[in-house]
Amino acid sequence: MEIDGEEARLQRKQATYIFLDEPFEIQKETYRGQQYSQIYFARLHLMRALLYSLVPNWKPHLPICTVLELEEGRECVIIGTLYKHMKLKPSILDEYSKERSTTPLVKPHNFMHPDDHLVLEDESGRVKLGGAELLPSAYVTGIVVALHGKETSAGEFLVLDVLDAGLAPQKELPLNSGEDKYVVLVSGLNVGSGTSNPLQFQLLVDHITGHLGDEKEQGIAAEIVHVVIAGNSIEIPRGLLNGQVANLLILL
Repeated sequence: MEIDGEEARLQRKQATYIFLDEPFEIQKETYRGQQYSQIYFARLHLMRALLYSLVPNWKPHLPICTVLELEEGRECVIIGTLYKHMKLKPSILDEYSKERSTTPLVKPHNFMHPDDHLVLEDESGRVKLGGAELLPSAYVTGIVVALHGKETSAGEFLVLDVLDAGLAPQKELPLNSGEDKYVVLVSGLNVGSGTSNPLQFQLLVDHITGHLGDEKEQGIAAEIVHVVIAGNSIEIPRGLLNGQVANLLILL
C-alpha cells in the first residue's frame, strides 16, 4: 500500500493464518438415511452427560425423567434436544412449486410466525413445550437443554425453568505482538443483483486497498490483514438457472 508522493509510504501488515479445522473434518464417516440424525444423537449423548452433572446443584429435589416417563402434574427435569417448529420454514417443495408456477409466491420478510413453537425430543419420544420461560424466538433447532416443568392435561410440558450447558472452557490465546491487526468480515454484497450499487462496492475496495481518506484512514487500512466474505456475495439472475447451466458454470 502506498500513499501518493515520494516520501510517505505505508506497508500493509502481515499475519500468518493457520487452519485449525482439522479436528472437525469428517474423514471416514458417511451420513446416509435420515440426514444428520447421527450427529444429533452424538451431540445429545455428550451434552446430556454434562447436564446430568449440573442438575444436582440446579434442582436437587427433582427427579430426571425421559419424555416417555412424564406424568401429568408431576414436576421433574427432562433433558433433550430442542426442535423449533416453524410455520414459514422454507421447503424444497415450495421452491419447486415456485419454479413451475406462473404466479410468483409471496416471499416473507422473515421466517418467524406467531404460531411457532418448540418441541423437546430424546430417544423415547418428543413433547411440545409451553410456558413463558422458553420463547421460540430465543432458540434454534439442535440445542440440548435441561427443562424443569410438568406435563399438563393438554399433553404439553409446561416449562418452569431452563438450564443449558453453557460455553466450554475458553483457552486464552497469547498475543505475539502489541500492534493492531484487523480482519474485515463482509456479507450481503449481492453482486449481479438489480439492487446492488457498484459505487458502494468500489468504495469498499478502495477503502481496503488504501485509496480513500487521509493518512490516518489509510494507516488503519494498512492494518487489515485478511478479508472474509461471509455470504450472499453474488446473486445469479433467474434466467441463468433456466437451462443455461453452461453459462452458470462459466460464471462460477
